[in-house]
Order: sequence, then C-alpha cells, then structure tokens
Amino acid sequence: MKAELGIGVAGILIGLILMWTGQRMCRTTCWIDDAFKLLLPAAYESWAGGLPVVLIGAGFIGHAIYKRPRRSG
Repeated sequence: MKAELGIGVAGILIGLILMWTGQRMCRTTCWIDDAFKLLLPAAYESWAGGLPVVLIGAGFIGHAIYKRPRRSG
C-alpha cells in the first residue's frame, strides 16, 4: 500500500508541476495532450500536459485506499 501511495503522490506532484509550468507530457505534440486539449475549455488548455498524470496519480491513491487490508472486528 505504501508503494502505491508513493507512486500516486509522485504522479500528482509531477502533474501539478507540468500544469503549473504549462509543459506537455511529450516533447512534441502527442495524442494524449491533444485529447485533453480538446476536452478542456480554452482558458485551461495549458493544463493538458499535466492533467493525465494527476488523474493517474489520483487513481493510484484511490486504488491503494480501496484495496487496503480490512480489519476484522
């Protein structure tokens, strides 16, 4: 669980940095950047590079929390 949480937090931090700087995931344009650019409003197109990484990181954290061992009570 700790590894999944670490990967999730790292993914969110990397995505936030990409969104803050306006950078893209790919060196040149790629399909994932273009897809998110089409989905986002024009004011938020600079987020297209980091949003997929943030969503993947959130998915890792959600999976780690959901699949953690349950205690029998």
